[in-house]
Amino acid sequence: MTENTRRRDLFRPVQLIGLSLLCGVFAGMVTLIATGAFTDKVMRMVDRGTYAGIPPWNLAFIVTGGIFIAALLILSILILAVDPADFTKPHDRPVLYDKTDDGDAPADGAADAGSAPGDAPQI
Repeated sequence: MTENTRRRDLFRPVQLIGLSLLCGVFAGMVTLIATGAFTDKVMRMVDRGTYAGIPPWNLAFIVTGGIFIAALLILSILILAVDPADFTKPHDRPVLYDKTDDGDAPADGAADAGSAPGDAPQI
């Protein structure tokens, strides 16, 4: 990656839409299976699972669309939280550690001032 890497280059919109569509289709398939849309054709529509009178295929279509929109919104908001410059910097330490000049000194000053460097900590 170069210095001029843009957010769009890091996570293209097609990937964002594809991932959201995958989430929506998965939720739709779970809805179809849970409502019994693939049950035996001998059974009448009354015997199949419905939700407030909505047939399983219509309900799955509604759930697929809703989850697609929700996933697209959530993923796009999360993409805005990522700084593209973070992808060019190497991360050689755990992310949640405090930033210190030297890696050995604790950030909260928990080291006892009266102890020698070789002494064991007192409990």
